[in-house]
Amino acid sequence: MKEALKRYWEGYLRIRLRGFSPERFLNLCMAKQIVIWDLRYQEDGYEFFITIKDFRRVKPLVHKAQVRLRIMGRYGLPFFLYRNRRRKLYGAGVICFFLVLFVMSQFIWDITIEGNYRFTDDMLIHYLDTLKICYGRPKKGIDCDWLEESIRSQYPEIIWVSARISGTRLMIKVKENEVIGSIPEKDNAPRDLVAEKNGIIAHMVIRRGKAQVKVGDTVEAGQVLVSGIVPIYNDAEELVQEHLVRADGDIYAVTTEAYKEYVPFTAMRRADTGRNRKGLRLRLGGFSFLWMLPALGESPWEISSESSQISVLGDFYLPVWADFIEAKEYQIYEHFLTKEELETEKFTIHQEKMENLTEKGVQILENRVKIVNKDSGWEICGEFLLEEKIGVGRSLEETGMGEEPSTPDESGMLGE
Repeated sequence: MKEALKRYWEGYLRIRLRGFSPERFLNLCMAKQIVIWDLRYQEDGYEFFITIKDFRRVKPLVHKAQVRLRIMGRYGLPFFLYRNRRRKLYGAGVICFFLVLFVMSQFIWDITIEGNYRFTDDMLIHYLDTLKICYGRPKKGIDCDWLEESIRSQYPEIIWVSARISGTRLMIKVKENEVIGSIPEKDNAPRDLVAEKNGIIAHMVIRRGKAQVKVGDTVEAGQVLVSGIVPIYNDAEELVQEHLVRADGDIYAVTTEAYKEYVPFTAMRRADTGRNRKGLRLRLGGFSFLWMLPALGESPWEISSESSQISVLGDFYLPVWADFIEAKEYQIYEHFLTKEELETEKFTIHQEKMENLTEKGVQILENRVKIVNKDSGWEICGEFLLEEKIGVGRSLEETGMGEEPSTPDESGMLGE
C-alpha cells in the first residue's frame, strides 16, 4: 500500500517493449536496479509499468539492447494535475474540501465512555456538559489531566480515569470501585412475621422469635406466624418478662394461585404486501435532508432506521449523521382463531405465567389449565399449586405492642 501511494505520487508509465533483444533489455534493467512491474507478454512484445524516474534512466539501455519503447499510458498525480490544469473551480473545490476537513479536525465530534456500570453514559455526558466539554468543543481547550481529576473528584466511586483525544473523538475510560463504600445499618426494630397469603405450612425454620404455628397448620393472610414477643418464665412457670425481638425465619407453605385470561374469537393480523421503500437522511446540526420516495395508497407502513455517525479514517468523526431508512407496507385484517391457534395461545399464556413464578423462586407442585367458551370469546383459566415463602415482617407498633413491658419488682412479688 505504501509503495503504491509512492508510485502514484511520483507518477508512472505503461510501456510497450519491442525490438531485437527484449530479454537482454530486461536483464540490463535488473543489473541497473531499475524496477519494473506487472510484466506481461503480448503478441508483438512485452508490456510493463515503470516510474518516471526510472524511465529516464533506461535510454542508454535501449540503444544497447536495440529495442523500442512506446508509452501506452500515463498515471499518477503529476499527470492528473496536468490534465486538469485548466479546471480552476475543480482544483478550488478539492482545496476547499481538504480545508474543511482540516478545520473540522480541530474540534471534538464524538465522545465515548467505557468501563462505566453504576454511572450511565447520560449521567457522565451531562457532567461533561457542566464542564463545557461537549460536541463541537475545540480540542485545544481540553486538558485531559484536569478532566480526569474532575471526574474522580465528582464521583468518588470511580477510582481510575483515563481521558485522551484520538482524531476528533474524546475517549474516556473509567474503573469503578467494586467494594461497597459503606455498610448499610441493620434494622433491629422488633417485629412479627405474618402470613402474606392463605396456605398450609409445609416446613419452617425459626431463627428468632416464638413460633405461633406448626407444620400442617392452615393459616390465613395476616395471621401471625412468628411472634416478636418472647415470654420469659421463672421456675414456677410464672410470666416474669416479655422480651421484644425482631422475628426472623423461613416459613414455607403450600398455596394456590389462579388466573383468568380472556381471548376473543377474532384477532387482528398483519400481512406484508411486499412493497418496500428505502431512503437516506443526512443530519447536520438542526438541519436534515431526506431522500426517499413518497408513500402511495392508504395502507400503513412500518418504518425502521439505522443511524450512524460519518467518520473518515477511523477516529476522524464528522458532525454528520446518516440514517438509513427502510419502510415496509402492510395491511391489517380480522382473523377468526382456529382450534390450533387457540391451543397455541393457551400454551403461550400458561407458559408465561409459569416462567414468572419460577423467576420469583416459587416451586410449582401442580398446574392445571382449561378453556371455557364464553359468549364473545374464550376464557383461559389456570391454577397452580405452589410451595413458597409466605412470611413477611410487620412492626409491633402496628399491633400496639411497641413498648416492652416493665419487669415486676421483687417487693411486689413477695407481697403477693
